[in-house]
Amino acid sequence: MLKIMSHKFFTVFLLSGVTVIIIITFIFWGIGPKDRNQETVVAQVEDEKISTEKYWRAYENELKRLKDANPNMEEPKKEQLREQVLNMLVDRTVLAVAAQKAGITIPEKDLQDAIVSIPYFQRDGVFDPEIYSRALRLNRLTAQAFENDLREDLLVSKMSKLIGETAELTPDEIKILDSIGTGNQEQLLQIFRSNKSNQIINAYIESVKRQLKITVNKDIIS
Repeated sequence: MLKIMSHKFFTVFLLSGVTVIIIITFIFWGIGPKDRNQETVVAQVEDEKISTEKYWRAYENELKRLKDANPNMEEPKKEQLREQVLNMLVDRTVLAVAAQKAGITIPEKDLQDAIVSIPYFQRDGVFDPEIYSRALRLNRLTAQAFENDLREDLLVSKMSKLIGETAELTPDEIKILDSIGTGNQEQLLQIFRSNKSNQIINAYIESVKRQLKITVNKDIIS
């Protein structure tokens, strides 16, 4: 059971890239039909398993995000979206495994601060344990399962930030930035750095994949 120690806000690093989308999937994914086998594993990275339950939560969360961002969008091709979500989950699990191997951890206090800062669990701006417990029950989640998933999200975000911070613009990229001369140099600089960080993170993930044992069973989600 979570022991709340603080009501401080916790800022989570979010990164969106071409081949990896790291999202803190808080509330609430929407769990798929009950006949889906929650014990089945759709993919595995080393000893870290991605269950079908976790996969369908991520899939439905991403589908909802796309529809919320563009209410008039055409129905996305489900087969393509399913593969994109699976790739995203594998990539974030690769980052989590790499972080664990590097000895990176999430302190208990950081986990607690992250939970109490989620608006969905608050009443009048203050964390409410009763709302927290009720929300988990409504979504058929135990506190341990939710906190484990959130800890992994924070670990992946922390690892992504550490990798992304190594990004430096090349002299040629700086020249291109200077040549634009629109007066929004600072904003453009942030965009350049963000894109460069994404590229570095994606390259890092692909390099780590070659060193890990990864198994994927796409037939389960087809």
